[in-house]
Amino acid sequence: MRITGALLVIALLFVSLGGLGGCRTTGGVAPGEVRVRRRPPVPMPEQVRAIWVARYHYYSPEDVRAVIRNCAALGCNTVLWQVRGEGTVGYPSRIEPWSREYAFRDPGFDPLAIAVEAAHKHGLRIEAYVNVMPGWKGRKPPPVRSQLHYTHPEWFLRDESGRRQPLGDFYVVLNPCWPEVRRHIASVVEEIVARYDVDGVHLDYVRYAWDGTKDARKRYPRDSRTLALYRRDTGRHPDDDPRAWNAWRANQLTRLVDDIRTAVDRSRPGATLTAAVWRNPQLGYRDYLQNGVAWLRAGLVDALMPMAYTTKLERLTADIESYRRLVGKRRVVPGLGIYLHEEPGQMRGQVQQCMRWGGDFALFSYASLFPTPGDARSKAAQREAAERMRASRRAVLGDYR
Repeated sequence: MRITGALLVIALLFVSLGGLGGCRTTGGVAPGEVRVRRRPPVPMPEQVRAIWVARYHYYSPEDVRAVIRNCAALGCNTVLWQVRGEGTVGYPSRIEPWSREYAFRDPGFDPLAIAVEAAHKHGLRIEAYVNVMPGWKGRKPPPVRSQLHYTHPEWFLRDESGRRQPLGDFYVVLNPCWPEVRRHIASVVEEIVARYDVDGVHLDYVRYAWDGTKDARKRYPRDSRTLALYRRDTGRHPDDDPRAWNAWRANQLTRLVDDIRTAVDRSRPGATLTAAVWRNPQLGYRDYLQNGVAWLRAGLVDALMPMAYTTKLERLTADIESYRRLVGKRRVVPGLGIYLHEEPGQMRGQVQQCMRWGGDFALFSYASLFPTPGDARSKAAQREAAERMRASRRAVLGDYR
């Protein structure tokens, strides 16, 4: 059975603590819900050939269909289609506002509905790709008052003086230690899987994404409410035992993943849940309190996709092997940062290594293989050079179809 509740909180302290087993169970239909002619989710194939499509890779219905068509032509079988980025979304939601890619207002079409229909038409699986913890990004606050920055300012990370994580060039992050934050994020995911025939949900930034904020790991979250929750659960203050404080904060992310898993199983039985995780499990836990190995071993996710983005084959191999040693036969799909690969041999060597592991890989990202709307801002010479690079990468992949 899937590990849940208090047992989960006690058990999932750190990946090195040893053998958590188990498999997830599939939930039923939500009370009062009627399922009418829904397409059943397509399971993960024997070899996952996935590609990340970011929210800024498409703007119009034509863009959406072209992206899906190109992914199919490339030989991919799974599209990770971004629908949530910074507390904003790329579909008509009752919970969060439209994204900045659509000027925070309804563009007059539903990108996710078109993507799902097109993906299935071309024989592709599609997973709704969700940035989990980010609440906003940018030096200026959002221009729409319906965004979380205004509607729930208390949900963001705060230090012991009650000051919010400052706005800047990177994300400001929601606080997963608060139950209502976890419920909100799970409700966004459930809205997606209840309304769209996606084949799965893909989690990104499911970590304390406090990059760019000095001493963030020590400073956040230390608001009075979080400290009270910690004291209720442990009887301690963070400074009493730093390892226990780290484990408790990590477990709040694990609670969130469990909540998301429950939402997916309830409203889209059979859909997969995958997670992009830090390139190395020890580094992910040390720097971001991300315990992805435990999620996989406990059956909360169906696969991990380590973002092992590098030009160096030996580092890719070391990072992926560090996961493989800890999870046994459970699914690890190597994430390849092909945007870094300027020589065909770099990409070829990494894809060949993935073949030796069994053939799974995920490519970051679509813009490294095909033009996107943002290219229009580049000079002609830059566009030509970029297209030559993309063509060489597509040629490499053509050898492994």
